[in-house]
Amino acid sequence: MQPTSRYNYYEILEVAAGAPQHEVTTAYERARATYSGENIAIYTIFSDQEARELLVLIEEAYQVLGNKILRNIYDQRLLSGRSSLNDLTYASVLEASKQVFPEPKPEKTKDPVYKKDAAFEAEISARNDWTGADLKKVREYKQLTPQRLSEITKINSYYVTAIENMDAANLPVVVFVRGYVVQIAKALGLDDKKVADSYMKNFKGLGK
Repeated sequence: MQPTSRYNYYEILEVAAGAPQHEVTTAYERARATYSGENIAIYTIFSDQEARELLVLIEEAYQVLGNKILRNIYDQRLLSGRSSLNDLTYASVLEASKQVFPEPKPEKTKDPVYKKDAAFEAEISARNDWTGADLKKVREYKQLTPQRLSEITKINSYYVTAIENMDAANLPVVVFVRGYVVQIAKALGLDDKKVADSYMKNFKGLGK
């Protein structure tokens, strides 16, 4: 018998297990709107605490089902019928993804010293429009590998690459993407707020 607990994320979002990705996103947006604090009617059914707990579960569900890799791991566990409830939690699925894309081992050598290019430094300082390709360009200029940037930021190198490729299918929900961009920008010595604001504007525009 397949678990039908709080960790059946398909039931939480009220979407079929085989639903395409755009339907999962639509279901997530609908669920958020339904159970948000802005929907006063919800408090005739749930208490404030219950509504908040539901929103947490909705976010967890989309963090898993909205990510191609995490969803694949989750589906394998859910459909096997042999997984425990703990195996279906977001934390457990995320930990399993690290086995597929393991964190890099710490490097013993120091970061390479890059040769400063005054023209490029000026270009970076003046840039107001940021994309993943721009972040990659700065990383390579500073001679940092995705693995080394992962060590500095504590972001899995798989996500570092997905950020640079602006690969929405393999990234978590938007709020986490912004957090990743802020950390990467800081590690690269950039204006993190300016970079994150611009990057997220371009990132959100990809789906239009």
